[in-house]
Amino acid sequence: MSPRTKEQFEEIRRKSIEAIKNAALELFARNGYKSTSISQIAREAGVSKGLLYNYFDSKEALLHDIIMAAVDMGEELMGQILSSKADAAEQFQSMTEMAFSIVQKDIHYWKLMTSLAFQTDVLAGFMPELKKKQEEAVATMADIFRRLGAEQPEQEALFYGAVMDGIMLHYMQMEENYPIEEMKAFVRKRFLPD
Repeated sequence: MSPRTKEQFEEIRRKSIEAIKNAALELFARNGYKSTSISQIAREAGVSKGLLYNYFDSKEALLHDIIMAAVDMGEELMGQILSSKADAAEQFQSMTEMAFSIVQKDIHYWKLMTSLAFQTDVLAGFMPELKKKQEEAVATMADIFRRLGAEQPEQEALFYGAVMDGIMLHYMQMEENYPIEEMKAFVRKRFLPD
């Protein structure tokens, strides 16, 4: 058997990190962050504690990585939409479609993230960073609403966010029984009247 290549080691590393993050998210959501130990995460991920600590300095660092991965994904997708030559209406439609799509594509992941988000005492250490990211996202949506001619673009952006959060929570609860396509069309009609 020949020695592993650098690429093979990198793939093993990537898979181990992904397994650790998935196991941690499952356990944090199911048992609560404070009630979940590093040993439980390692066991669930099928790795040793030593390997887990090789990738993450602490349980807090692991939590931070999980949360920021979700934030970074949203920012990356928003950046792609905003860098396009599309007008404000097309950008709004793309943002809305993206929000629905990412939740529909992996509803289990977003249920876990939502469960984690409601453990506010756990997120206290990350709140300044998360608040800044949220303010940037609201400012981005407010700019879109400003270009759409909204009288109160900041309030419109906050309202849009609240509507989308509510829809996603309902969808996560009801899944296939929720009229997701109808709600997607309703959101477009409500915020982009003809």
